[in-house]
Formats: sequence, C-alpha cells, structure tokens
Amino acid sequence: MSAGDLVAVLAGIVCLASFGVAVFVIMSLRQSVRELEVTLAEIHEQIVPAADSLVTTAQQLADEAYRANGLLDTLDQIAARSDVVSKATYRAIAEPVIKTASILKGTSRVARKLRGAGEPDDQKNRTR
Repeated sequence: MSAGDLVAVLAGIVCLASFGVAVFVIMSLRQSVRELEVTLAEIHEQIVPAADSLVTTAQQLADEAYRANGLLDTLDQIAARSDVVSKATYRAIAEPVIKTASILKGTSRVARKLRGAGEPDDQKNRTR
C-alpha cells in the first residue's frame, strides 16, 4: 500500500465520519423543528383567544372613553351655565343691595346732621 492509497483510505474514513455526524445533526435539527412546531401550535392556541379578549376589552374601553368624553362635555356646559347664572344673580341681587345700603348710609348721615343741628358741639362730637 502506497502513501496515496493510505491518504485515500483515511480521507474515506473522515468523509464517512463526517457524513455520520451530519446525519446525526440533521436528525437532531429535525426533532427540534418538530418540538418547535408543537410549541408554536400551543402558543397559537393560547394567543388567539387572548387576542380576541384584548380586542373586546379595547372596544369596551373605547366605549367607556366615548361615554366619559360625553360626560365631560356635559359638565363643561353645566359649569358654563352656572357661571352665567352666578354672574346674573350677582348683578340682579348684589348691585341693588349695594345701592340700598348706600342710600341707607346716606340717609342716616343726613338724619344725624339734621338732628345734630340743634345740639351743642360736645354732643355732636360724641355721636360721631
């Protein structure tokens, strides 16, 4: 047997061993792919109902947000109207009351001056 024959035999053995390793790796990868397919199927079975639930919940939240927005608009309208009513009430009540108080104060000053016209000076000073 020559050196070339020995190299050919060794190369054949290496190729055979490499082929065996490649078959083993391919079989392991095939098994891993099967396990991944099963796992993905399980995940898909769980995700679909969860996604449907999320869609339902999101729709409910959107409905509640729309309702809350309507309530906020109503509250804004009520606040604006109450502000108008408050200002109108102030104008209708406070201004006449202030005017009446001013008239009464002026009248009381006039009455004091009229009463004080005939009194001595030291009595005028006491009433002030």
